[in-house]
Amino acid sequence: MCNKIINKEIDNLVSNFKLSINNTVFKDLTHLKTYTIDDSQSVELDDAISLEKLSCNYKLWIHIASPSSYIEFESAIDKKARELISTVYLSTNTSYMLPELLINNVFSLSQKEKRNSLSLGVIFNEDGSVYFSEIVQSIIKVNYRLDYAEADELIDYAPKEEEDLSIISTILQNRKLWRRKLGAIEIIESYGKIVLEGKNPTLKIIDATLSRQLISEAMILYGHLISVYTKLNQIPVPYRVQESTIKSANCNIEISENNILSNFLLKKTMGKTYYCINPTRHFSLGLSSYIHATSPIRRYSDLLVHYQMDRHLNNKSLISNKVVEGIINEINNLGRQNIIKIREDQRFWQSKWFECNSFNEYQVILLNWINRNKNKCILYFLEYNFSTICCLNSKLNIKVGDKINVKNITYNYNEVIYFEQIV
Repeated sequence: MCNKIINKEIDNLVSNFKLSINNTVFKDLTHLKTYTIDDSQSVELDDAISLEKLSCNYKLWIHIASPSSYIEFESAIDKKARELISTVYLSTNTSYMLPELLINNVFSLSQKEKRNSLSLGVIFNEDGSVYFSEIVQSIIKVNYRLDYAEADELIDYAPKEEEDLSIISTILQNRKLWRRKLGAIEIIESYGKIVLEGKNPTLKIIDATLSRQLISEAMILYGHLISVYTKLNQIPVPYRVQESTIKSANCNIEISENNILSNFLLKKTMGKTYYCINPTRHFSLGLSSYIHATSPIRRYSDLLVHYQMDRHLNNKSLISNKVVEGIINEINNLGRQNIIKIREDQRFWQSKWFECNSFNEYQVILLNWINRNKNKCILYFLEYNFSTICCLNSKLNIKVGDKINVKNITYNYNEVIYFEQIV
């Protein structure tokens, strides 16, 4: 019965979509040149950016897809999304939080299509602080769907006719410097991810390019300014907080020239992050408050924020503190379960990848001993930009930070992988 109700709601939303997209209450921002930047295979296109040129300044616009302008809170679609909490991306399949038909045809910020959005417009001071900001429900039209490589090219070369992304990149780099002065901690590093090509596990290395940094900083900006607004207007939402207590790194070696180990130890010392109804400081971002609000198609915490913003901006009753607190508990618990699923999936396919490359020798850095007596440790694979928990057989006394060569000796799917030092 539930599926029948969901399918009926989907049919109604699709049939009413073209009428609702011409909503005269929403601000028309279709005149702005608007970009999405994402992986070429991405389906859930949540965010887009624009640059408005004023007489003596620029206004940066960040547009976030607005499924909350279509879905009713406590509808069958909403309840199903809350059960899932987020989209789960596994190597062999993706479980979408919202119905794929709606993602593809109504919610995603598709190129050349009018879409509803919750848009943030920001004018900055010279030091990267905010001079002026506004939040509006809008209608946008994406002019260019770019992947990260295409966006990097536009940022690097900044052609006269397409200089917007280069300007936006400069603005947001300045904003990042402002956050650093407030104590923000930034870790810029490439990372390796196992993906499937057909039935074969392949390693994809993700570099922290300018376009990826641009999108990251834009999303942080959006989450912070929405949190400032919800805090000011006493709107109950799930704030994303990080404990400010930094544990001391238990390491007596010199790490100043070992960025990989330094980054690992820095992440290890940071306080945990979680959702909370109280607007508390997010330590590593250097912000007094922060929320996840930029992925409402694939994360329920963000969708809940959009429900509340939609209600507030339209003078409707807010979802109560008590209900929001209950949902926050669900998000924290189920979110952890989804993270475990993704990690287990990566661990399994890492093991399969090592099996396919068993003839290789690997240069690694020992990041940490988990259990020295059982030879259990964390190794970082230098050429491939990823780390994994494994067992290391060695007759030598290896210390944290040492760089050694190893080979894979056994494969245990969902268990620990075994390596042996090559002397």
